[in-house]
Amino acid sequence: MTTPSRDPSIEHEPHLRDMPHAGDPSELRAERILQADAARSSADDAPDHTVWDEPVLSTELAGEATAGQVTYARWLERKIDETSPTTSWLTTLLVVLVAGPWGVFGAMMGGVEGGGSGVAMYTIFGPVTEEIMKITAALWIVEKKPYLFRSLGQILLCALAGGAAFAFIENLMYLYVYVPDPSIALVNWRWTICVGLHVTWSFIAGVGVARIWDNAIRNRQRPQLALGVPWFVLAMAGHGMYNGLVIMAERFGWLEF
Repeated sequence: MTTPSRDPSIEHEPHLRDMPHAGDPSELRAERILQADAARSSADDAPDHTVWDEPVLSTELAGEATAGQVTYARWLERKIDETSPTTSWLTTLLVVLVAGPWGVFGAMMGGVEGGGSGVAMYTIFGPVTEEIMKITAALWIVEKKPYLFRSLGQILLCALAGGAAFAFIENLMYLYVYVPDPSIALVNWRWTICVGLHVTWSFIAGVGVARIWDNAIRNRQRPQLALGVPWFVLAMAGHGMYNGLVIMAERFGWLEF
């Protein structure tokens, strides 16, 4: 009969009895996966893997990070220094070019998924989708690569251009596809009121993106999306209210084209 061990150490705990060794296939496979992940990683991935921005490692509790430790602030400082004005403005131009078409694409996809009709589609789902999609490119830059923008003006320019391009494309679709023979009143309405409102809503949402970027750059900290949410909601609400008023006016005969 085997006498139970009275060793007080943890060496004989059940989960430690069969420790994997160097020749274990699962360990070799895990090592290959980790090596592949490391090979795919770039310097831009470093802030996503660092632990030095965790609250428990704040300077008040853990002291200053050493020179060799990666922090978001140090990474951002380095990337700002490495980014030229030319690269920044080329990025801005690219966002300007894609913001409007991307917004239209998102609106069309949202219409398909949401059924494409109904008051809720035009007053809730449509406005939410459109206003988010128009600023998606700029918002992605601010969240992932904020150093590519150098000023608030660039972000607001992207927002304004996105709203104008979206309105232009939408008007072409309405006046030449959805409405075969539009009246002069409808044409004038769409090229004045609708364009102005789309630009205004995009500008409001752009202010939210600019606030996120400004806080990240000034404080050298990760972008906080919550700072932009009130502005995004304001743009969506304004868009939805306008659509709702138009629907009501058409049903009561107050607005005729």
